Amino acid sequence: MIAAVDLKVNEYEKKQKLLEILSRTENKTYTKLKNGHVFRKQDLMKKEILLLHEGLVYWKTATGRFKDTLALLLTDVLLFLQEKDQKYIFAAVDQKPSVISLQKLIVREVANEERGMFLISTSSAGPEMYEVHTNSKEERNNWMRHIQDAVESCPQEEEGKMNESDEDRHIAEAKASRIQKCQESLNNQDHQICSYLEEKLRIYAELGGVSGFEDVHVEPHLLIKPNSGETPQAASLVAAALREGKFIVQAIQNLTCLLYSIQAALAIQDSHRELNRLLLQENEKTGWGHGSRLNLLPEQEKYWNLEKQRAELANIHKLKQQFQQEQQRWLRECDERQQELEARESRLGQRERECRYQEKLLEGSQQERVLQLQEYQQSLERLQEGQKKVERERASVKMQKQLLLHWKHCQQSSLFSSTGSYEIMERNQSDSLCGKNTFCLNEAVVCVPLSSLNRSESSLIYEDGVYGLNISNSDMAKTSENQVDLEMDTSCQPTLMSALWKSTGPYQQMSFSCKSNKDAFNNGN
Repeated sequence: MIAAVDLKVNEYEKKQKLLEILSRTENKTYTKLKNGHVFRKQDLMKKEILLLHEGLVYWKTATGRFKDTLALLLTDVLLFLQEKDQKYIFAAVDQKPSVISLQKLIVREVANEERGMFLISTSSAGPEMYEVHTNSKEERNNWMRHIQDAVESCPQEEEGKMNESDEDRHIAEAKASRIQKCQESLNNQDHQICSYLEEKLRIYAELGGVSGFEDVHVEPHLLIKPNSGETPQAASLVAAALREGKFIVQAIQNLTCLLYSIQAALAIQDSHRELNRLLLQENEKTGWGHGSRLNLLPEQEKYWNLEKQRAELANIHKLKQQFQQEQQRWLRECDERQQELEARESRLGQRERECRYQEKLLEGSQQERVLQLQEYQQSLERLQEGQKKVERERASVKMQKQLLLHWKHCQQSSLFSSTGSYEIMERNQSDSLCGKNTFCLNEAVVCVPLSSLNRSESSLIYEDGVYGLNISNSDMAKTSENQVDLEMDTSCQPTLMSALWKSTGPYQQMSFSCKSNKDAFNNGN
């Protein structure tokens, strides 16, 4: 059970160590294997990959120099990382791949070098040899043992699966390249559209200057920058366009009112002109005199003025028609821009919804990882509690053994007194030995001082072979029953006696009686 607990704790610590190393590894780092496969950081995040061993080693280059690398021995590969700007990246030495497959990997010692070893990869993609050194010979041997065990337990992949994975990789790479080309083409088209629109704005500004609208400022550039690297916000532009549209509608209404007023004035002038023309014709028929003709001169001047005003009104009417045409064209352009802005707004809304969906997925993944971390911590706490319980049971067993040895020693020291002799008396003399410091063994009385049970624990270590008593066979033959009645003083340790009663499994059980020695002898008789 203790071994299983230690194994689980070791596996959990290695998982945490691998996660810590991966968190410090650069996301964009990669290395290219012999078979053309690109090995990335994401390949190390698989659930079936476990960390078997890790440590600092020295990779010897072709020029004889040593490069500090962090070696990670996983379930199927051995990889080397180097530290750069407090981040880990795949080591790059002599254009060799820093990831070695454990399949068909051979480990050999370096001749005349007790801290070096050769790693020889004999895979079908192409052989490769690495020379790696450690800090000591023991560390080198430890690495070799771990690598050989990992090579033996490495799962063998089928050739068909490898070919299939290569085909999938090529398809994925081709798809990624096509997507990148399409993205570049779209960016180029966006830049061209922006340049064309800026050119149109510049032409409009020139036309305004030619038409005499020099006091009107026209911006020759767009309000967004296509090369900013950020997605432009169309909402603010739409709001500004709506505000400008309100001003334009108000201006159109004012202009329409002015045009209708001009039309009314022209109608009134036409009425006066026709009336004056009729009056002139009537005067010519009646034959007015010279004086009347002189009176008609102001009327003729007035008539010519009316004709001049009529020509001006015709020009104004023509300008009105041109304005209406420009207004209709401008309205069509506004409708098109409005539709385009609505389409962009819908696309932006769709992108925003996609971003929120991705954010929810990331939050769910993060919560799942937090729950997994809590489960790991709880399992670790349970393992630690189990280990503590096992340690307490082990200490209890050890204490019971010590108490049993102490009891044995007390029995032996009570039998072998300081004078080195004991006194055996016959059954008819037992009445005189009814003191509190004697007990009966096989119908013979042995006088033993029980005060020797309180000796120090320095004399507890005895072999089990000393357990038997040195009593002659003739004395043992005289007895007919194997009964031991022991009366001990109440000053003996109660903890020792209770422990002796509980630990009677693997040892001989002895019955202790706290009755008087007189009753014991009477029962024997």
